[in-house]
Amino acid sequence: MAMDLVKRALDLQPYPNPMNYSYLDKDVFGNPHLADQPKLSICLITYKHANYIRTCLDNILSQEVNFSYEILLGEDHSPDETASIVANYATQHPTKIKAFIRPENVGGKANFLHCFLQCRGEYVIFIEGDDYWTDNTKLQQQVDFLDAHPHASACFHNAEIVYEDSSGRPNELINGPEQAEWTNTADFLTEKEAWFMATASVMMRRRYVSTLPAWFVDCKSGDIPMYVILAEKGPIGYINKCMSVYRKNLGGQSFTDNTKSKDFIQNRIFMYSKINEYTAHRYNSSIRTILGDYHLLLINCHEHKSAFFTKIYHLFIAYYMFNEFSFRKFKWLVRDNLITPENTLAYLNFRSKLNRLIGK
Repeated sequence: MAMDLVKRALDLQPYPNPMNYSYLDKDVFGNPHLADQPKLSICLITYKHANYIRTCLDNILSQEVNFSYEILLGEDHSPDETASIVANYATQHPTKIKAFIRPENVGGKANFLHCFLQCRGEYVIFIEGDDYWTDNTKLQQQVDFLDAHPHASACFHNAEIVYEDSSGRPNELINGPEQAEWTNTADFLTEKEAWFMATASVMMRRRYVSTLPAWFVDCKSGDIPMYVILAEKGPIGYINKCMSVYRKNLGGQSFTDNTKSKDFIQNRIFMYSKINEYTAHRYNSSIRTILGDYHLLLINCHEHKSAFFTKIYHLFIAYYMFNEFSFRKFKWLVRDNLITPENTLAYLNFRSKLNRLIGK
């Protein structure tokens, strides 16, 4: 019975997807002629980045390297001047940049995967148009690291978070001095949303991600499953230097906002469930705890605001996932997740409707 409830809660669908994005090839701009065998591919995705994309591209093109590289750039029909800026750079650098300028918006995941799966380099790095690199030797250092550590599936470095979201928070480094030299799969599953690798800091071996599982395309997060896929192939090394900036700007939705969305939370349940399958359930205990945490979030999402029995349902699923069957644990879950002013009101509304139904 409990397992049946869990399967229903996960709401898993079949996700056949051949990841064939060749229909987007027609969006190529101009007549690029890239290196025949680039050592490195840079996958750059941009949308509404007119104020940032020049900085991003200038810092890419100023990299000091002793190898050839290519830039696969996807511009997703921005409503600002991003497309014209991209077109100008692609015209000036046809041997470096292959730009796809979309005549209509295709969505972030399709835009990314179309460019990512076209990468031909031995190594691949992904960057978004509002982030940028701060060290002109960054690419050389990472290529040298992977060349010297053939057992590593990828490597990353420290990055500075720059808050441009009116929060007034001071800039800070993502990684502290305690950051381990090597990262393995278990490190991404210590808690939900474990995040310590800035996207623009990660360089990976393309052969490990040239084919992605079909379910990847349906995950709202690309970073978490990508890093698990890599870590399953080999450890991920850390270079203890700050060499990029990660902007936190008003264009993004905060994680706090997302945790009130049923669609977002259910997608995370789907993602971690698929990661559990992908890793052959070797981290089942850790992932069950993560899934339990997401079911607790479903109790207080916007869509369940007045759904008292739905809240009870997800409480029981969370209790089952935590695998700690004690009255003390259950009482703690009820106290912290059900006994709130909002849930009390939902219960009273339910009682009122029930009383009217039975004629009291």
